[in-house]
Amino acid sequence: MKNFVKERWSDVLLGVVFVVSGFVKAVDPVGLSYKIEEYLRMFQLSGWSVFSVSFAVLLCAAEMTLGLLLLLRLWRRVTAVAVTSFMVGFTILTYWIYTDPYGGINECGCFGEAIHLSNGATFAKNMVLLVVAGFHLRNVFRQDKKSFNYRQIGLAAGVLVMAFFVPLYAYFYLPPFDFLPYNVGTKMGTESAVHFYNSDFNDVTEEVFAGKRPVYMLGMKEEISREKSSKIASLYEAYRNGTVDLFAATSKNGITVPGYDDIPVYLMDNVVLKSILRTSAGVVAFADERIVGKWNLLYTPYRFEGGYGEELSRERLKSGMFWGVLLLMLGGLFYGRQKLRV
Repeated sequence: MKNFVKERWSDVLLGVVFVVSGFVKAVDPVGLSYKIEEYLRMFQLSGWSVFSVSFAVLLCAAEMTLGLLLLLRLWRRVTAVAVTSFMVGFTILTYWIYTDPYGGINECGCFGEAIHLSNGATFAKNMVLLVVAGFHLRNVFRQDKKSFNYRQIGLAAGVLVMAFFVPLYAYFYLPPFDFLPYNVGTKMGTESAVHFYNSDFNDVTEEVFAGKRPVYMLGMKEEISREKSSKIASLYEAYRNGTVDLFAATSKNGITVPGYDDIPVYLMDNVVLKSILRTSAGVVAFADERIVGKWNLLYTPYRFEGGYGEELSRERLKSGMFWGVLLLMLGGLFYGRQKLRV
């Protein structure tokens, strides 16, 4: 126990912080990309916003990679230098945000939507972690350098696979869970901020959910191509047959659904649309005034007959599989780490 406290406490503390910080952002890389766009605007680099999602995925993967390497005690010197460099960068960045007289960034987004800290608290937190990272760096370089084991390469590769698996899965298949009030399974109450308006700006929310059939929303943050809209062909057929209710929602005037002129298009608040659907175009399923499914338009499941409105159980199964794969990966990494000691 004394050896753990003396030699490993900094690995564990920094490792847990980096893994948690990376993971809660990795399950919502699109949400992180919105925050990155705020930073780019702050530094007058809006032209780079086209790469915001790529930056988000890389940042999440980098944090999770460093955190796992710390916990697994792999490539300790390289990891210690990288972690200290990260903390120096984060501390400088949060200092700029904290002292910005214009208050351009309300909060840093260090823990995504899971934990919100004030800019002052974030700067103080980073100052403490920077001291810990400096202590960790000094401690690692004072220890004798251990001989290289070829298995470390395999473990490091496994760490990278796991670190990229989470944000890429969340990007293509939407977050397996999120910290916003519109997760799969959420009941849409009368006090909900979700409201839909027709072209005359009349509230049609009650009308949308008035029927007894399952309701499907095609959310579009921007104009989509005819090729993309063809993904809802099976869903549209169910709509034409009277099996489901279907409408499109956007925050911009003049957007239509290519090839489906009879699908009504309603307007909604842009922030709410972004909160409900973390993709540029996707489908949201409602049943009994509850969100029962959400999908990226490119990966909608409407290749089956029937079962409309019953997606909630399938979504929970998919979420369970995600956690199962994640735990298997994590278990494999720590099992492999144990083998290095044999």
